[in-house]
Amino acid sequence: MAIELRKTRFVCLSDTHNASPADGAFKLPKGDVLIHAGDLTKQGTFAELQKTLNWIEQAEFEVKIVVAGKSFRYT
Repeated sequence: MAIELRKTRFVCLSDTHNASPADGAFKLPKGDVLIHAGDLTKQGTFAELQKTLNWIEQAEFEVKIVVAGKSFRYT
């Protein structure tokens, strides 16, 4: 029995600060695994978090890994 090899494509991003592909802020290349490595929101509000999680949920990847990170509010 022959072993079938398959390449896994990783797409890594961070510091989107509440921006999304739907906003035209950036384009996501096709991939199998999406890794968002921190700073999902700008101010850290629940509404911002929900917006970001919505587009991640809709993104067409087999696996999604999210690291929340920190969001600082500068005054």
